[in-house]
Amino acid sequence: MTRVSLGQRITGAWPAANSLESHIRAEEVRIVFRQAPPAQLLSLVAAGAVCWVLWDVTPHRHLVTWLAAITAITLVRITLAALFARRSPGPEAMVWWERVFVGSIAAVTLAWGGGAWLIMPDHSPVHQAIVYFFLMGVAGGAVATYSAHAVAAGVAICTLMLPATIGFAFQEATELRIMAVGGALYLAAALRSMRGFGFFLRRTLQLSYELQQAYARVREQAHTDELTGLANRRAFVEIGTAASDQARRYHRGLALFMMDIDHFKRINDTYGHAGGDAALRAAAETLRHAARRADTAGRLGGEEFALLLPETTVAQAMVVAERVRRDVAALTIPHGNTPIRFTCSIGVAEQTPAVNDLDALLRAADEALYQAKAAGRDRVVCGAEVA
Repeated sequence: MTRVSLGQRITGAWPAANSLESHIRAEEVRIVFRQAPPAQLLSLVAAGAVCWVLWDVTPHRHLVTWLAAITAITLVRITLAALFARRSPGPEAMVWWERVFVGSIAAVTLAWGGGAWLIMPDHSPVHQAIVYFFLMGVAGGAVATYSAHAVAAGVAICTLMLPATIGFAFQEATELRIMAVGGALYLAAALRSMRGFGFFLRRTLQLSYELQQAYARVREQAHTDELTGLANRRAFVEIGTAASDQARRYHRGLALFMMDIDHFKRINDTYGHAGGDAALRAAAETLRHAARRADTAGRLGGEEFALLLPETTVAQAMVVAERVRRDVAALTIPHGNTPIRFTCSIGVAEQTPAVNDLDALLRAADEALYQAKAAGRDRVVCGAEVA
């Protein structure tokens, strides 16, 4: 797994789209946005508690200003979290949301860390220690809440702890210097814990992504014909059954045609299996090119193909089938010194009250295909012509 450096994260460089790293980083952003609101509210409660503790020893205007700043930033962050949840941004917008989140957490933790140092009373070591322990508690909450995102967690912990820790380290009181040492140790332990949690989370996200990709590949392989890339018989029947049920329920048109390569055994005997495979792929590509977005092209087995056409009348299906027949007949497949050319026969059927499910529709199209072959091949026959 290619890892993104801290410098790339800080500058906002985002991994390549649809990459494993892009998926993991987007999940990290989603996790911290989901976990942020409760932590933001608890941070606000803790700020209120600090003001209550310092009310008798710190000028009230300083406390009110500090609490108002934290409250304003917290309300902005809660609003951002609500907008993120409502919009559910995709990967292309995630880099902007990541920058906003890191910026907002830097603002509130800087207000906490720097502001708390400024409102500490110089003459009361006990109150200084109490405020410092509050900072440690908020930093611990940041580790638990934001460790999924290394930059956000690192910014939060450092901006919370460093102002007071550095300030205590330069004080003359031995007690304050000891607290600074303890704070530095706590900061180091918090960063180490954050790093370990982040590593295991990234590994979990990586394994989850790889499992999803593997499942998607298995599912695709179970529903896709390996040689041609079209839907296999199982997938075609699943899609066709649903389309038939919908057409019957809402009285909508549904047509289907079956296509068979003429004299396919002769192609295999003459050009070998490689030549036969090339012919199958060319026929499949012709069918895929003729299909609309709503249509389903499939290989039912051997040299037999089908095209399901929702919202289509039999007359419209005949036009498509005739175009496919002409395009197949015009194919020239390079193969050594002798190019491969072949034709196809097509049988068309339409869902009606008498032909009211996929099995009946396939039988009607197959019967029309049989008639097309009996009539000389390289032609399109409609099921209505067979009755």
